[in-house]
Amino acid sequence: MSDHSDRTPPETPDENERISAVITPGRPAASRTRSVQTVLDAFEYDGVRLLPSRFQEQVALARDVYGGIPNDDLLKGFRREAGLPAPGNDMRGWCTRTCAGIFGQLLSGMARLGKATGDRALHDKALALFEGWTNTLDSSGNARMTVYAWEKLVCGLVDLRLYADHPEAMLVLARTLEWAARTFDRSRCLADDYDFWGAGPGGTSEWYTLPENLYRAYLIGGDPAFRDFADVWRYEEYWRQFAETSEIRPVVTAHAYSHVNTFSSAAMAYAVSGDQRYLRSCVNAYDFLQRTQCYATGGYGPDERLMPPDGSLGRSLELYAGHAEIPCGTWAAFKLSRYLMSFTGEARFGDWIETLLYNGIGAALPTQPDGKTYYYGDYRLSSGLKQFYWHEWPCCSGTYLQTVADYHNVIYFRDAQGLAVNLFVPSEVTWEHQGQTVTVRQETEYPEAETSELALRLVRPIRFRLRIRVPGWSNGLAVKLNGSSLAVNGEPGGWVSLEREWQPGDRLAVRIPMQPRMVPVDPFHPNRVAIVFGPVVLGQDEACCRRPFALSDRADFSRRLVHEGPGIRFRIVDTMPERHTRFLQPFYTFPRDWPYWVYFDLDAPPLY
Repeated sequence: MSDHSDRTPPETPDENERISAVITPGRPAASRTRSVQTVLDAFEYDGVRLLPSRFQEQVALARDVYGGIPNDDLLKGFRREAGLPAPGNDMRGWCTRTCAGIFGQLLSGMARLGKATGDRALHDKALALFEGWTNTLDSSGNARMTVYAWEKLVCGLVDLRLYADHPEAMLVLARTLEWAARTFDRSRCLADDYDFWGAGPGGTSEWYTLPENLYRAYLIGGDPAFRDFADVWRYEEYWRQFAETSEIRPVVTAHAYSHVNTFSSAAMAYAVSGDQRYLRSCVNAYDFLQRTQCYATGGYGPDERLMPPDGSLGRSLELYAGHAEIPCGTWAAFKLSRYLMSFTGEARFGDWIETLLYNGIGAALPTQPDGKTYYYGDYRLSSGLKQFYWHEWPCCSGTYLQTVADYHNVIYFRDAQGLAVNLFVPSEVTWEHQGQTVTVRQETEYPEAETSELALRLVRPIRFRLRIRVPGWSNGLAVKLNGSSLAVNGEPGGWVSLEREWQPGDRLAVRIPMQPRMVPVDPFHPNRVAIVFGPVVLGQDEACCRRPFALSDRADFSRRLVHEGPGIRFRIVDTMPERHTRFLQPFYTFPRDWPYWVYFDLDAPPLY
């Protein structure tokens, strides 16, 4: 446990002042609770609207599914355990006893999505669930949850306060904190097996993800109890490995998702303490993950484990069908990347967000009303399938809602100088700048097309800086203003920065050239590759006895693919006659139970 003897008591300004300081971009904290100033800020689910697109459809479907779960069903297990009348139907799978494992995630997702879309009914549902669950607490604040579930509850209650404007959530959180502080086992054992839930109420599985949301709770009201309990669960021995280098050899048994998610706790430890070690740990962890752990899809964690950087990632394509937890893994990656963009202002951290937007969560099967959930990404060399997890309502059913809600929070960032465009997604963003309401509308079919147009709605001319992320894989990004080319200087992984006096009706056209390219799974398997077009992983349709794409050498690659469309669709031209025409198309277009290949072994001899 950390020594706090050198800390002075925090000041106690009005709570609303504190909350404003936490979520208002460019504004310093109102007290000593926050020790660092962000460089860029997300819009915190306020002012960003999705326009018609596959992402808007995905969000709308998620809203209908999660908004349609009967409250009595979700509360039944809690009420039963509290000895209260428990109407409703029993839930299944991971929620058979109670839905504690995803309850906080549902509150969080409903609060965030309700804020982003102005959906009062979704907020009302979240508040009704909160009140129904609160009625099951006894006088001791016993939440009847493991560390695993309680950590998610903390997130949900913090989000109810921030995004649903419900102050009572923090009072209830303080009650359960007292119970948790008395109850949780502090032995801090590593979760090195599949007992991720922990052994009963005192179980400490995934304890190292606890600090993030406890620190967020501290930043809201300045209550040192939240900060001090967060300090108990800092994962110093793990974070310290990354403080000076990204050349790490991890513990093979480390659970992948939670050992990425823990760096969001390190990020919040940095926000509260200002200690640069925590920020360096997050940056180095990001680089380590990109270099050694991620498939071309952005997913990571075959068999839910981090891989030693010795070629194990490439070998995993032969050994496993569950290569990456998609909703959970995307959620952890979105958060870490967003924290790093906020703290450093660097555009390169947006690349992981974009990759997972198209090939991770954006390629996932939607959660079903009965709790069937897409869990694992399947990238086998022998061909894969998109399938639902075998138990209903697993962890990924909770992070699915949170992650699609987060679409509204990763497209744009802002600072005192203006706007930064991170993703090319049909959307509209509105904010106040120098006393004027500014709206930027982004119209695009990217990545089905190479261009995105930004239209400015202004009352009068205004000067601000507009930055556009240059994807790390990109070469030759070009910009036109009202039809005239602009001289821009943006390196891959950086920003194109345009600062000028903008006029009402200005239109900016951005072109991001894309070409197919091969991406090896790791340095030890240079000919075990995915084929990627821009940010999009391509899959080969494997229906009806088709062989996987094969090449004699890389020089053969460009002439073997013919773009046929519509959108992103390539016909594979074979050097020998074949009965079937084969195509490559975006991984996100493959439906449930339709076989595909996304990785190809160019060294594999033909079977016939």
